[in-house]
Amino acid sequence: MGVKQAIVETGRLTLVPLKRRYADDVVALFADPTISAHLGADLSDPDLARTMVDYRLAYEGPPELGHWVMVRENQVVGLAHLRPSKELPGDLPEIGWYLDTRFGGSGLATEAARALLRHGLDELGLDSVWALVHVDNTPSLRLAERLGFLMVGRGFHYDGPHSVHVALPGHA
Repeated sequence: MGVKQAIVETGRLTLVPLKRRYADDVVALFADPTISAHLGADLSDPDLARTMVDYRLAYEGPPELGHWVMVRENQVVGLAHLRPSKELPGDLPEIGWYLDTRFGGSGLATEAARALLRHGLDELGLDSVWALVHVDNTPSLRLAERLGFLMVGRGFHYDGPHSVHVALPGHA
């Protein structure tokens, strides 16, 4: 590893490393309270959303991992991450995704998450990728299943009950 964070292309999206110039777009994305409904904080509060963005911009983990904005036709439509987990032991690589609700059901979240999963497992050679999904977040639970994640348990993470999923090379 040791390479810088890549731009990841899909058929309809470009996943671009999160930079300060996208901060306002990400804050606007989280203005919809349903996007943070399963998080420990209501990020529709712009001050809380800006704090979250600043936290992500300050990321100091492995340079090939981090946070990406999902861009479609020059518009930020989501946010994703593939980075060491703050919730699971041993800095296991954790994936997460947030999609503008106006694009729900379009397959864009699946497309972005699949691309980051492939990037992590195939291009970066990660041994596994983990996902923590709130037990009430049915769309994300279905997305994890579509991507081939295996549910391996449950736990209390990010201030709520989450199912714990893992994807392994050759199985996702």
